[in-house]
Amino acid sequence: MSLKRLYRHMNREIDQIDQFLSSRVRTDHPVIESASRQLLDAGGKRIRPAFVLLSAGFGETKDIRLTKVASSLELIHMASLVHDDVIDDAMLRRGKPTVMERYDETVAMYTGNTLFGEAIRLVSEIESPEVMRIMADTMERICVGEINQIQDQYEWGQSPKRYLDRIARKTALLIETSCAAGAVISGASPQVVKQLSLFGYDIGMAFQMTDDLLDFTAKSFQLGKPVGEDLRHGHKTLPLFYSSEDPTFYERLRQVNASTDTDMTKSLVREVQRNGTLERSQRTIDRYVERAIHRLDGLPDVPDKRSLIEIAQYIGKRKW
Repeated sequence: MSLKRLYRHMNREIDQIDQFLSSRVRTDHPVIESASRQLLDAGGKRIRPAFVLLSAGFGETKDIRLTKVASSLELIHMASLVHDDVIDDAMLRRGKPTVMERYDETVAMYTGNTLFGEAIRLVSEIESPEVMRIMADTMERICVGEINQIQDQYEWGQSPKRYLDRIARKTALLIETSCAAGAVISGASPQVVKQLSLFGYDIGMAFQMTDDLLDFTAKSFQLGKPVGEDLRHGHKTLPLFYSSEDPTFYERLRQVNASTDTDMTKSLVREVQRNGTLERSQRTIDRYVERAIHRLDGLPDVPDKRSLIEIAQYIGKRKW
């Protein structure tokens, strides 16, 4: 079962969000519009809009503002992907050429910035001071995370705390914000908003850690990019932290830089695949998923609560 099948009962609402996004990426500049549409047409899991809609199930109000906030979050996500690809000099995203590969680095950066700008415009239309505050804080923290990711490349001696902060800003934050914003707009109580935010953070951390794990275990055609890309691009992820507890592995890892040949990185990937750290990483993911589900204890037993639990369980076990 795919992740999108878990929220197939919301297909109509997700399709409406896609149509709304399509209308909002239209610009007067043909290159920026083409690049933005390329991102949109590449698809994706639409997990952030799904979390907005599901969290709104804990309140009473459902209106166009949910579509707008869900779309703004997806635009921020798309923008961050473009920027990530520039940082990594990536050629493929979801099995297709990246914006940077199709055009160039400058076009990619300005495309990302244009998407950020449209996200801000959408947030301003929501007319909710609390949501605007949440979204402004989110965008600022994401940008700090992008800078940290650049600074952390090939810094193999970085602390686990630095890694956790980086993936919180890279992934967990947007999922946390999706849950919070959907609940706020629907009129859910502050306590419900808080618990859903905590759920979003935990499941977002599990989501990114699973991505880090899949970089070593999935097939290239499943990932839509080569296996071992994180290591090759100098990103120290959870399996590499655990593997680095072996001094011999760590000494070899420290030699990896931007000019390292692929034979060495492939050798390190194979070692991670057989040294038991992937299983250990999965146990860490399981703990985040378990904690996320416990965050929902005590919340009203609305139908969407079961969907949140099922998605959380799936995220911890997904294969790509």
